[in-house]
Amino acid sequence: MKALKTLLFVSSIVLFMGACKQKQEPTEPETDLVTITKQQFLTDKMQLSKLEMHPFESTIVCNGAIVSVPNGVAKVNAIIPGTIKQIYCQNGQLVEKNQVILEITGSEVIEIQKDFAETAAQFKRLESDFVRMKSLFIEKVISEKEYIIAESEYKASKAKYQGLKMKIEMLGFLVNKIENGDFYTSYQIKAPIRGHVSNLTATIGNFIDPQSELIEIVDPSMFQVKLFVFANDIEKLKLGQKVRFKSAHSATFYYATITGIGVSINNESKAIECYATISDKAITNLVANVFLEAEVILNTDSILSISSGAIIKHEDDHFVLVLENQEKDDYSFQKIKVKIGRQHQGYTEILDPKIDAQIVSHGVYNITF
Repeated sequence: MKALKTLLFVSSIVLFMGACKQKQEPTEPETDLVTITKQQFLTDKMQLSKLEMHPFESTIVCNGAIVSVPNGVAKVNAIIPGTIKQIYCQNGQLVEKNQVILEITGSEVIEIQKDFAETAAQFKRLESDFVRMKSLFIEKVISEKEYIIAESEYKASKAKYQGLKMKIEMLGFLVNKIENGDFYTSYQIKAPIRGHVSNLTATIGNFIDPQSELIEIVDPSMFQVKLFVFANDIEKLKLGQKVRFKSAHSATFYYATITGIGVSINNESKAIECYATISDKAITNLVANVFLEAEVILNTDSILSISSGAIIKHEDDHFVLVLENQEKDDYSFQKIKVKIGRQHQGYTEILDPKIDAQIVSHGVYNITF
């Protein structure tokens, strides 16, 4: 019995001492402070900054392409059939307006000069006869019927002469020289505009006709942007709005101004075609028909924001680290939950709360909660 009492006494003492020990070890309180050493701050290239006003744009995202204005591209064809005698250009070459690019020869070239020379001689004879017949008709020497026949023959000959003369002049030939029987063996084709040669596939000796497209000439200084805008966005567009664009394989942005808004939907693209004039005419590295990524800038607002690199995403929430205290060897930051809005060009809008202290704006990628 005595032993049992002793055992109960000892057990009571042990339980009492255990309870006292638990009371002497308080639980550490939860804290939203994040401590970062100075070494980690430098290693992660962290930066501090405050919320600032940055320009945020409202935009319409669309696709597009580089195209030429109608007067900036030319298709070169033969005036009359013939054989290519000489080629004076090559693909990619810059040619000036009226520069000789091809020379064409062949029997057709000789034949049209022969027809013109014969028609010119006949026209001069009929013109002389008509003047004489007109004088005789006024003097009532000949009948009205004879005069009308002479007049109709003269006018028909004049029409044929003028038509052939225009063709001869289009070929670059001197009319007087051909009328005197001095023929050319070939004619030259000149560039109708200044630009770069493309789609040249003809070779010397090829027979060509007026339906054959020989060369395409494109003037890069007359490029414009063609935009493909969906119907639900078209009402937001206005003439004069700025367009920011780049090619799909480039990081360089260029700017243009909307000058034309379409009114019908393209059956292939299912979009409305709009056009914008490129602002910098000195750009030389644009390529015709290249695919573009574009944004039409509707308006610009100043928004309170921070670098997107400052935002720490944890589950469905977003946080920033606000400087609480800076000591010699470490920094203390308060973890603040924020409500974010729009994002634009590396900045994120902070809707709430309005923080006036310094925030870690870069280098938080290694921070975890």
